[in-house]
Amino acid sequence: MPHTPLNQTPPACAACGGVMHFSPAEGRLRCVACGGGLAREAVTDEALSTALAEHDYERYLALRAGDEPSIEPQVVSCPQCGAQTHFEPHVVAAPCAFCRSPLVASAAQALRQIQPKAMAPFMVDDAAAKALFKQWLQGLWFAPNALKRMVSAPDGGRGVYVPCWTFDASSVSHYSGARGVHRTVTDTRTDSQGRQVSESRTVTDWFPTQGVVSLQFDDELVLASHRVPPSLADAVQDTPLSALQLPSADMAAGFTVEAYQLGLAPAFEQARERFEARIESAVRRDIGGDEQRVHSVNSQFSEIRFRHVLMPVWIYSYTWQQKVWQVVINGQTGRLEGDRPWSAVKITALVVCVAALATGLWWWSQNP
Repeated sequence: MPHTPLNQTPPACAACGGVMHFSPAEGRLRCVACGGGLAREAVTDEALSTALAEHDYERYLALRAGDEPSIEPQVVSCPQCGAQTHFEPHVVAAPCAFCRSPLVASAAQALRQIQPKAMAPFMVDDAAAKALFKQWLQGLWFAPNALKRMVSAPDGGRGVYVPCWTFDASSVSHYSGARGVHRTVTDTRTDSQGRQVSESRTVTDWFPTQGVVSLQFDDELVLASHRVPPSLADAVQDTPLSALQLPSADMAAGFTVEAYQLGLAPAFEQARERFEARIESAVRRDIGGDEQRVHSVNSQFSEIRFRHVLMPVWIYSYTWQQKVWQVVINGQTGRLEGDRPWSAVKITALVVCVAALATGLWWWSQNP
């Protein structure tokens, strides 16, 4: 099958003309009507290398790329059944709400100067993801007992290719601080009975220091979608970048595709915060000693490069006590991050048991 760009729709089934969706289990298109399959065209190493190339951050900032306005909700007509499907904000591709044909909002995609150059295909299908959800739910500690009985499957969900940025950078950091070195001091005193008693204590001597540390950062992944809450974003971080492939409409067939909502510059600021945390750790290692004080760090970043990629996730929800809880499952690895309720009764019982055990141990130590 010839390669179909992401901003186009994949072909219909050659056998029956039916709708074709991407099968994560097979890595190919599969007709939802007759079951006919269509293999994807092999991508040359040169094409993949071009797709995975990183771009100069400062150059794109100068072009004001990655700073476009929001993509409003769209209404897309289905060429297969004629029905109209409402796309949520920032959605640029999704299945028809009626016949499930892949639909593309090409005009909305064109609003983004930076287009995704690579995507990691789904390898976990809907059935496998729901099985992971059930396994996770049954294994929750300190959850209400009724939760596991009453919730056996998510209320709903979808497979989504969420937009992400990856960043590379080099840093040079000048710092000043102090190195703390421990030493043991023994004091001698006379107790109330006139006996000499020796006591040891640790004293920290501080020595001023300064230095320079240089670091390299590679492929720092920043989520550019607001659909996945920050508390569950670790599910996306688990995606191996070695799985990235040339974007194509066949891999998106049957799934939702989003455009980035977090722009290039604010995304790098998130990456920079993570870089600075690692820089401080490197500074403390460089200072050495038993303790460290960091007074100031002045970091300069250079050779900043980026990629815009799409990562696969299953986003599910379930309802418990009139509240909607969200679960995110990595479409490549199956890693799951989810919101969950806690049982106040079970937690209280645990606290009481721990307190009783601690009291018992204290009494035993006092009454050998």
